[in-house]
Parts: sequence; C-alpha cells; structure tokens
Amino acid sequence: MRKKILLVDDIKEFRALLKVLLSGSYDVATAEDGAKALDMIEGGFNPDVIVTDLIMPGMDGYQLISNIRNKKSWSKIPIIVLSNVDKPAERQKLTRSKTINTFLHKPFNTHELNAGLKKSLDSLLDNVN
Repeated sequence: MRKKILLVDDIKEFRALLKVLLSGSYDVATAEDGAKALDMIEGGFNPDVIVTDLIMPGMDGYQLISNIRNKKSWSKIPIIVLSNVDKPAERQKLTRSKTINTFLHKPFNTHELNAGLKKSLDSLLDNVN
C-alpha cells in the first residue's frame, strides 16, 4: 500500500512541482495553508507524513505543527519542514524538541527530501514495533 503525504505550502506552483516529484512513489494530497491541512485531516485524510512550509498566510506552519502535536491521535505523524526560513536557532529549536522530524531548506535537493521521507516513514515503523 502506498504511503500518503500531505504537502502544505501557499505557493501553488511549488505544491504542483512537489506533487509531480513525489507522485511516482507516494499518494500525494496538497493544502495551501495549515487550516486547510487540518480540515483535510479532520475530514478523514490520514497522512503518513506531512511536508509543510513555515511561513504562509492564514494558519502558518508553526500553528499547524502545534495543532498536530497537541492532538493525541495525530501526534505521531512525522513532519518534515521544507522552508526558506534561514534562522539556525529556529531550525535547531524545532529539531531538538522533536517537534519535527526533518528540516530542509529551500531551495532543496530532491535526494535530501527523499531521504527525509524514508527516515520519517521508517520512524513510523519503529514506533509500531
């Protein structure tokens, strides 16, 4: 069964590009902000991994991550941040607190994204076993 990824980014073209890059290996759904992503999850979409930007209008990635981590039934969903936020302290805070699984900086390398996805999906299996 193919794993499901939820891509959250406010830039339509970026979402489309990522969907094309990942659709060969994964079932990919997209949302333009955190509120839409939460609506999808609350509506029954159960992603295996969430890939989100941090800076978006409406509900940003920080708020999305907080909402995901604060709901027990969603708290184990791996989160990959894919953002152009260039604040090392912020990146370290998110990764050290284990709030997110991986932080990738835009522009990104597709090999790094695929490695982050594999690592996140492997962590799901480790949590089950």
